Amino acid sequence: MVHRQIKGWVAGLGLLAAAGAAHAQSSVTIYGIVDAALQYVKFDKGVPATASAASGNLQASRMGFRGSEDMGGGYRANFQLETGFNTYTGVGGGTTEWNRGAAVGLSGPFGSVDVGYLYLPIYWAFLGSDVATYGLANPAAIMSLEHSVTLGTSGTGGFYKNAVRYRTPDYRGLTAELGYSFGSQNATGQTADGRNMGFNTQYKHNKLWVGYGFNRYQYYGDLMTTTPSSQLTQVLSATYDFGPVVLGGNYLYSKRTDPTTNWFASAEMINARIPLTYSDVNIGIARRIEANGARAMAYSLGYVYFLSKRTQLYAYGSYIQNNGKSTQGFALLNSAYGTVTPGFDPWAFTAGLRTSF
Repeated sequence: MVHRQIKGWVAGLGLLAAAGAAHAQSSVTIYGIVDAALQYVKFDKGVPATASAASGNLQASRMGFRGSEDMGGGYRANFQLETGFNTYTGVGGGTTEWNRGAAVGLSGPFGSVDVGYLYLPIYWAFLGSDVATYGLANPAAIMSLEHSVTLGTSGTGGFYKNAVRYRTPDYRGLTAELGYSFGSQNATGQTADGRNMGFNTQYKHNKLWVGYGFNRYQYYGDLMTTTPSSQLTQVLSATYDFGPVVLGGNYLYSKRTDPTTNWFASAEMINARIPLTYSDVNIGIARRIEANGARAMAYSLGYVYFLSKRTQLYAYGSYIQNNGKSTQGFALLNSAYGTVTPGFDPWAFTAGLRTSF
């Protein structure tokens, strides 16, 4: 199966290259990240600390294709296809072919419109506060604690099928984005299942960046009900580059309207990147609060050494502190331990190599 996929990609690249030669106004870029690490983790009470190979502990390994055609007058047709994989096994990162997004759209003086398998607008307001700029896929990204608050139902993580988005032009540093996902597209019964609607607005001026995002996710409390409930999520983020240190932070709040539950969760995070001559030191701390009294703190310390512009060595340590009602684990390291024994404090160390192309 993998061999056939590779043959298909190679054949597709040949066609794209030929098209590029025939039409100078078109361009296609192949890009990717390959990340491999070793990790030593204590996942849960009663589970021995284990050493293992791990893929994507700084950034998820991936390969993608990005293309654009200049149609004149400032208008372009654009596409992007991206798939993730495990560096050690070569296995794809999901159940879909392009598990890290697939999109096609148009851009011009009006902004841009894209359709496909997309992130929702709130994600970009959430991600922007990560000053380490390595995203949410690594154990040292302290926002993983917040990420698990609402993963899959808030728009702060993952891709959403049957999605449409509009992005405004940049006006003096101010931008906005609207997004909608049609969800499961059930023809009858629970027709609103999985629908998402949201927006963000971002402002950048010199060394300051501020972002706000909102998302509404619709779902059904059980298989029999025909009245959808909603999960409403908001995030406010900011970063500032002071020179010797770059600071970022956010506050996230999410609640559900289901009358049978009083669920809510909030989280806040602050992180710092200290740029050195050939390296960065990254520090983060986050807190999560839930309606049932569960409380968790997370701490992270990391070091990234730049061998070149595209290649880095890294080492990180992370620790989650749970109170007696909290069960937060390292879901991004091992999905089987996304929750742990109440009150247990998991920890993790990782070191690896990341390169991009």
